[in-house]
This record gives sequence, structure tokens and C-alpha cells, in this order.
Amino acid sequence: MLSDARQKYIKETAFRDGEIIISDAARELDVSMETIRRDINILAGMGILEKVHGGAVPVRVNSHENKYSERKATNELLKRKLGVFIGESIKDYSTVFLAAGTTVETVTNVGNSSDTVSVITNSLSIAETIGKLNAENAKTDVLLIGGKFNADEHYTYGSQVVSNIRKYHADVAVISAVGVDEAGAMCASPDEGIIMTEMINASANVILMVDSSKFGKKAAFRHCTIDQINHIVTDSANKIPEKILKTIKKKNIKIDII
Repeated sequence: MLSDARQKYIKETAFRDGEIIISDAARELDVSMETIRRDINILAGMGILEKVHGGAVPVRVNSHENKYSERKATNELLKRKLGVFIGESIKDYSTVFLAAGTTVETVTNVGNSSDTVSVITNSLSIAETIGKLNAENAKTDVLLIGGKFNADEHYTYGSQVVSNIRKYHADVAVISAVGVDEAGAMCASPDEGIIMTEMINASANVILMVDSSKFGKKAAFRHCTIDQINHIVTDSANKIPEKILKTIKKKNIKIDII
């Protein structure tokens, strides 16, 4: 195998699994460990990987996401499936934070027929969707948190949003992520990440709603530590890296793979 192909495999494996083990790569590619070390040295020199004992980890992170419209159309049916499941999971909660994002936007079936539920969000799309669906239901209140408006991403952000979130205490916060590793969840935008962090801090429970492709990926801003997550809901399309799955089980975090 040519060096370019080996390095492509090493880089993709590192970003998928969160690490690359020299002995594993050597066995998989049928080359010597010294050859893999040389390839890692090249990738490290390019700023793509960071060498660690026995292997390497990714150091490049996502500085941006695709456009909102592109993300909204990606894995749409899968996201809707997750959204329905989450709605059933939180139907008995009376106060719910829903973070902005195309994944959390699919959570629309909130609340039940007997109790009043308050949905608090900084997402214009979520507020509009749930507001229209529940227009005739006096038991559902939708609170859109005001602040600076990001027209491209359809959410509010900034100090005013942070201040308003701190006035509430929710039963649960439903958040998403661009990347998930054994240390927690990450997103690409600090503006968005700070809002989710505040929602987490103001909630009794945290549900991480994320498609399986995000496990093992890295992003620029860590908005949630693994210890803050109570429940993870994801799909079975991609295998969760063993290191992350072991941490989830060790931390006794509930995980539903649907």
C-alpha cells in the first residue's frame, strides 16, 4: 500500500475512533509498526494528529458546520425518528429546554393531555413548529428566549439569552452535538455552546440527542462534560467507538440506540 493511502486510512481512523493505535494499524495494513510511526510523524508535522503513547489522536477540529439548510436536509428521516422517541421520553416533564439545532428541531410531540408543559428554547424554528402544532392546546406554553438573532442559524444568542436562561429551572434539557468523545459533547460555535451549557446548568436532567456519525468526531467548543449527561439517544447506523461506549457504561449513563 502506498504511503498516501496508508496516511488516509490512519487519519480517517483517528477521526472516526478518536485515536489510532500503531499496533492495530500495522496489523490492519500489513506493514511494520515503524512504517506506521513514520506515517504518524508526517501527519503530526502537518498538524492533523498529535502523537501519544502507542499511537495518535486528532488535533484538527471543526471550526464551522455546513449551512443550516444542508444540515436540515441531512439524515432527515433518522432525525425525525429520534425526535419522536425523545418526545415520548420527556412527555411527563413539565418544563423542558430545547436547544437550537436541526436535530433537536425534530422534537415536536412534547407534553401530554393532562399536565401543562412549558417549552423554553432559543430556536425560532422550534418555537414556530411547536407553537403551530399546539395552537389550540392551552396546556402547552412555548417561551422563545430573546437576544441577538442569528438569521443563518435561526436562533438567538448572547448575554441576554444567558441571563434569561438563568431565571429558569427545567426538568430536562435536550441538547445536541457536532462531536462526542469519552470526555463529553462538543459543538462548532461558542455562541451556541454557551447557550447549551447554561441550559444544562439550569436543568435537573440532560438528554444528548445525537446521530451516531458524531461519535468520535471533534469540534471546537466543549459544551457538556460526560458527567453531566443522564441519557443519550442515538441511532444504529454507525458503530460507537469502544472507548466511548465503555465510558458511557462506566458512568451509568442511559443510552438508547434506536
